[in-house]
Amino acid sequence: MNSEPRPIGRRAVLAGAAGLTVAAGLPYGTAVAAPESGYDQPPAFAQAQQAYLAIGFEHNEAGGYAWGESYFLLGLLRMYQAYGDPAYLDTFVDRAEHLAATTDRARGVTDYRGRSGPVWRTSNAYTAAHGVITDGTGAAAIQVRWAGARAAESTAEISEVAADTFTLTLRNPASATVITRTGVSLDPASPNYAVTVINAGYGPGLRWTAIDLRDQPAVAPAPAAGTITFTSQFYVYAVHTGMVAYPLALFARIVAETPKLRHRYGGAAKRAGAAAAAAIAFHDEEFRIVDGVGDYVWPKGAPIPFDGLIQPYNQSHGPGQAMAELYRLTRAKSYRQKITAMLEGFARGVTSTADGAYVWNYWPPHSELYNGYAAADQLSTYTPFYSAVRSIEDISHAAITIEFLAAAHAAGIRHDDLDLPAVAKTFVDNVIRSETEVWFRIDGSADAVPGNAVQAARWMLYARYDTEIYAQCLRVYDAAALVPSQGSHALGIGYLNWARKEAWRRA
Repeated sequence: MNSEPRPIGRRAVLAGAAGLTVAAGLPYGTAVAAPESGYDQPPAFAQAQQAYLAIGFEHNEAGGYAWGESYFLLGLLRMYQAYGDPAYLDTFVDRAEHLAATTDRARGVTDYRGRSGPVWRTSNAYTAAHGVITDGTGAAAIQVRWAGARAAESTAEISEVAADTFTLTLRNPASATVITRTGVSLDPASPNYAVTVINAGYGPGLRWTAIDLRDQPAVAPAPAAGTITFTSQFYVYAVHTGMVAYPLALFARIVAETPKLRHRYGGAAKRAGAAAAAAIAFHDEEFRIVDGVGDYVWPKGAPIPFDGLIQPYNQSHGPGQAMAELYRLTRAKSYRQKITAMLEGFARGVTSTADGAYVWNYWPPHSELYNGYAAADQLSTYTPFYSAVRSIEDISHAAITIEFLAAAHAAGIRHDDLDLPAVAKTFVDNVIRSETEVWFRIDGSADAVPGNAVQAARWMLYARYDTEIYAQCLRVYDAAALVPSQGSHALGIGYLNWARKEAWRRA
């Protein structure tokens, strides 16, 4: 871990602020606005549960399981830990059975490689989309790809068709730039070869690339005039899998360690644990350890932005948190080895402020995206080159990392240079902005709109080190007058209840 003084002062909220009351059972410094049926009470979670279940996610193809179901499931477990009410576990089991019934394998659907695993594929906003230029005979010739926002809304227009040339116009609504090229040819020997022309139009904001689909590319008659639409591809993200597998594994571990639960939930817990382990194993080939540092790496050629590259911290730590719970269940050395390597990579990238709080970047300093890479490096097919990206992590993505750190610590897998109370200090010193506001980034920068701000409650595991985290998040929720509408809201409210009941004493 690096040590780097930063000019960030403590932004603690005064406990004596007007209109605040001290919550019973918590030490000084936890002044909160606590109405009888506030966000840290069971009725608020019931409202959030009703709102979430009304969405009715049936699959993960728009990310609903990863960024909705996973949070709701974890919220149910935190509510159980807070109150010991088995009704939360009953709902959890129902939802876990729904997940099992809607894996790719159960649905009979596949990813881009034709695999149908015990996982949940995605597409749409998360993957590239393809369009196919045919030759004049109707045979597939050139695959055109957009790997970025609104990929499926991309179009390729063919016009001004001659014997073997045509005009090509590429549009994507995420960019105001329209690429138009004349005299385009399907002949690889032509200076206006379609693949060359399209790839030359690529830029960090213009995610166009192309490949030739023909076994023996050669001159061919031009395609017919018309507009080619694009189709989203299917991919299974390790972070999506990890987010879903984590509460499944946590449930399995809670039941395994709680004798009074085994009779009622033992079978469901074993199924959940097995499902989590199988889902995580689906991504084993993506995990790399280099120089003691562990990361998930997107497969080169996968139809996603940044294929072939090291994933950001949060996307490796999503499955990492699940592995921590699976390690507690199985004591399998492979989980410990991977978690230890991920902790090493994180420890090398974290900096410490003068007051001892942590700051880290979205991309690991050892990653290609942090340093930037060139087309000549031939690292990525869908994103051939990219400038260095050194943005500081935001509070929502950071919440995945700190959940992983806490889970690893509880599993007895620790790094000498990583200190969990320092994470709590990061929140209190850097994230708190005012009595009712938080910053978006963990170094105390960038405005957080209410939708961002309420994600701060996902830092609640660290209230055991400083209960000001609980107090501040409750104030943020009250100020936002949040009407729960998604899974992360249920988790945030679950965590507020968890902290009010000091559930860390029983977790």
